[in-house]
Amino acid sequence: MDVTCRYVPYMNKVSEALPHLKPLQQMRHCLSVMHAKAHNTKCEILWSARNQEGVGTTLGEEVEQINSYLSRCALTTKYMTKSVRIDMLTVHAMGWNQRKEDGLHIALSSRFKKTVEKTCEVSENLKKLQDQMHCCDGMLKQWVADVKQWAWASSGSAAGSVDAVRGLQISIESLFVSIRHKKHFLYIHNDRNKRRQKITQKIAQEKKRLLEEIVRYNQKPDVDLVDTSSVVQNLSSKADERMIWRWQEQNKDGVDILTKKKLFDLHMLASRLAEEKEILVKEMMQHCMYLKEACTKVQSLMATISGSIQTGSYPNGFTEKGSKGLICVLQRRLKDLKLKQRTVAGAYRGILEPGVRLVEEEDGELEEDGELEEDMDSQSDDSSEDEDDGEEV
Repeated sequence: MDVTCRYVPYMNKVSEALPHLKPLQQMRHCLSVMHAKAHNTKCEILWSARNQEGVGTTLGEEVEQINSYLSRCALTTKYMTKSVRIDMLTVHAMGWNQRKEDGLHIALSSRFKKTVEKTCEVSENLKKLQDQMHCCDGMLKQWVADVKQWAWASSGSAAGSVDAVRGLQISIESLFVSIRHKKHFLYIHNDRNKRRQKITQKIAQEKKRLLEEIVRYNQKPDVDLVDTSSVVQNLSSKADERMIWRWQEQNKDGVDILTKKKLFDLHMLASRLAEEKEILVKEMMQHCMYLKEACTKVQSLMATISGSIQTGSYPNGFTEKGSKGLICVLQRRLKDLKLKQRTVAGAYRGILEPGVRLVEEEDGELEEDGELEEDMDSQSDDSSEDEDDGEEV
């Protein structure tokens, strides 16, 4: 969700007033990786998908991919009637699903290979950064906990307990995030100069107000002064460093929060990549199990129809000839599924470790495949002989 940081406090507030909504608090919230870059630092730490356990390397924009694909139909479907437009979108959605099903083993294999390479790269970078900062594994865990605790502690105060200084701090933080957000999406969400001009004017107004708020804050007694030049530099949308305000800093052990956050980000990325490997292996196993179960269902249906042919009780008004034709179709479908199963299993075995077994292929299954091909060849020969006999008569 793009507004998780706003939705969660609102949901908790509403749940207190409406007890029947309290089960909603058990949900696990996640902010998409792309949108988290436009939020402030503490919001990114708390809700970004990179920092949520069990998410893997999910971006949170998967739904937008199918929407982007279907949007190409807009130029033609807007001139169609409602029924034809629904049919056209349905056909495109079915084609999307079919392409994903046909290339699923290729996509999973490629993702797994890239994840393994990325995991090695991130692990090396994390190890080098730990050596540079003389940070052992135990200290790394403590720094990760410190970053999370800092984000929760500085997540804001209640509206009733905000004094003048804290009010200026909240105003400065909000204006800074608003300006960076508008500058980041200035050319992404706006393709007209007229609209960009209005947003640019709004950015200039907010920037002027931000500098005035900083001057007012620096005039307060007993506060840590904010460097205006560093704020202006960090307002750039291309700035790599996140803005950590002086009142947010916690330097109890001699290490600033930005340094800890660098290790925190690498540690979280390494954890998400490890989770992604496990998720991909499970998806591969589920894919193979799906194909195996599909083969079993087709074989069961073939056995049922064969039994009805032997007993002479044809289901759904089928004739003997129709039942035999249906068995031929099912045999062809079974052969395609077996071929797909072997192709998928071979692709997955090529990238996984030798000890991982995705599909159990016994000798009986291989013999069954050979017998199936022989039966299909014999049936095709019989049908050709019947056609020849009919021509001779």
